[in-house]
Amino acid sequence: MKRNILFFVMLLAVLGFTTMQSCKKDTVVQPKEFLAAMPEAPSPAVDAVVPFTGTGQAINLEWTGTATNAVKWDVYFGDTNAPDRVATGLTTNSYTAHVTAGGTYFWQVVTVDANNVESDSPVWSFQVNSNPGVPTLTAPANNATAVSKTVALKWTATDPEQDDLTFDVYLGTTATPGPAATGLTTATYSPTLAYNTTYFWKVVAHDPYGGVSTSAVFTFKTDIQQPDYSVFNGAATELWNAISSAVTIQRLGTSNTLSIFLPLADGFVTAGFGTVYTKTHPIIINYDPVTKVVTSTKQAWCDSFIDPIEMGPLSLQVGAGSTIDPLNKKLTIKWVVSGNAYWGADYNTTGTYTMK
Repeated sequence: MKRNILFFVMLLAVLGFTTMQSCKKDTVVQPKEFLAAMPEAPSPAVDAVVPFTGTGQAINLEWTGTATNAVKWDVYFGDTNAPDRVATGLTTNSYTAHVTAGGTYFWQVVTVDANNVESDSPVWSFQVNSNPGVPTLTAPANNATAVSKTVALKWTATDPEQDDLTFDVYLGTTATPGPAATGLTTATYSPTLAYNTTYFWKVVAHDPYGGVSTSAVFTFKTDIQQPDYSVFNGAATELWNAISSAVTIQRLGTSNTLSIFLPLADGFVTAGFGTVYTKTHPIIINYDPVTKVVTSTKQAWCDSFIDPIEMGPLSLQVGAGSTIDPLNKKLTIKWVVSGNAYWGADYNTTGTYTMK
């Protein structure tokens, strides 16, 4: 019995010694601190607007974040707020993404360090600017004719992001028109045009972020000049510059016909050689309102002389090269005078009369 008790006491002693030795060897291990590589400072910045340069445009994505040990980056990118992973194991803080169109794009960066500790960034977003819609030319219609020379050019244009647009107008008489107006804020432009002229025009739309769209080239032709011939209505007294005498011009009703009465028959009448039948034998002028050509029939100007045997009647008519310009109230006449002179030969002479 004593022997059993002694063995138990010795066993307790050994266990106690062992326990004491164990307690002396154990020390508190301090945890090691690691710096996680949290992705921050995205570029492009959140909600930034990036100009669109065309399909396949490259956009450089960058961010900050460092760690005390090796770190790798996974990148997520797409056009939804749950973008797909497009790159893994990157060792630099950048990635080149490509876009095919304007719109809103989302991206996120996830880091994994050497201890497999992950750090996720928020889902960032930015906008790639869309080009404005191609302007639609509305007035005048393509290939229109007889367009008023005071016409206002008009078009429509919209922007996908509802950005304010400005417009440049190109206008000219060739198929490659040059700039006529820039920076317009309304979709209309009133140019200075000429009659009976073919024009070409197009519109270029700009948004505030460098987006550009160009319309098709349209063409139109202005109408033929339609002046107001009523300026010749009624009686008008002017001077015939060939002899400095009064001349009466009158439009016959609403027709394209004028009558001219000459009160003097140059020096023949004043010298007593003949008689002028004023308002009895007028010079009748006909004009074409389109070509402005002036013609007349041969009318008696002076048909009675003191010596009718030696000096036959004179007549006067409008010659070639005569024109009418009602817009400027101008009538240019080249006179042709003919008669049977006492020496037995006809003769012609010319003079120019201009009504201004």
